[in-house]
Amino acid sequence: MALYSAHCALNAGLLSPVTIVTNDDTATFPGGEFVYKLMTKDYAASSGTLRTIKEDLGMEDNGGNIREETVDVLYTVLLDDAAVVPGGLTRFASGVLVTNSDQKRRLMDVNVGIPESGGSHSKEVRYEVGSLPKVAAAVAQHPYTDGAFSAILQTYKIIPAFQKYAKEHGVSEESPIIISTCSINQSMCTFYMPLTKRNKFFLGKQTAEEYAQTFHSVGFFEKMGIDFTEFSNVKVGGINFSNVLTGAKRALGMGAANTAGKSEL
Repeated sequence: MALYSAHCALNAGLLSPVTIVTNDDTATFPGGEFVYKLMTKDYAASSGTLRTIKEDLGMEDNGGNIREETVDVLYTVLLDDAAVVPGGLTRFASGVLVTNSDQKRRLMDVNVGIPESGGSHSKEVRYEVGSLPKVAAAVAQHPYTDGAFSAILQTYKIIPAFQKYAKEHGVSEESPIIISTCSINQSMCTFYMPLTKRNKFFLGKQTAEEYAQTFHSVGFFEKMGIDFTEFSNVKVGGINFSNVLTGAKRALGMGAANTAGKSEL
């Protein structure tokens, strides 16, 4: 088992360098009309979302065999810094950079069977249409197997390499946008880090900083889905239950105390 795991890790590029370039003919993100699903999950779930899109486009047969090449067609845009957003709540947009009208039509037709309210699985999320700009980018290629080790290396090796590059080269003080397009047939992924027009890649959604702030402005109980306003009119023996719970969470250091100059993490 250990040997098999080591074999899979090596095939996924465990020992392969992440060489980032900005000055060759490939160092441009192509941009274009983007039909996508916006997901809020761990970045590793992007492979499942891409699988759904491939099925919707007929790029895979029932056995999961690839009928059409996916590189330079299917892309995933990683929007957030996983270091500051709680686990499983990072956002990514996976979709197609449209090269013909049939692609867009087929994907938008799928929306007919998906309720507006949607769900958490990629099959339950409606397609949206946006535009990604063509920009200069830092680019790297890395081996890819479409397996668990590829997802792990993306999170713990490739993304940190781009973050380090951005910091060392003064690209931006903000977390970089990372975009990937992968080929199972070629066993290779190409990763892009746009060098300009960063905010255009959020597709009209909150920026990474705005989104992260939504988690910093609420306390532990709120993150767990507990709404203290629901208890505002509940009293036990003349004691307001909301006040008791609010006092308890402040005592535990989890409350939103109105202390000047402090913000809750």
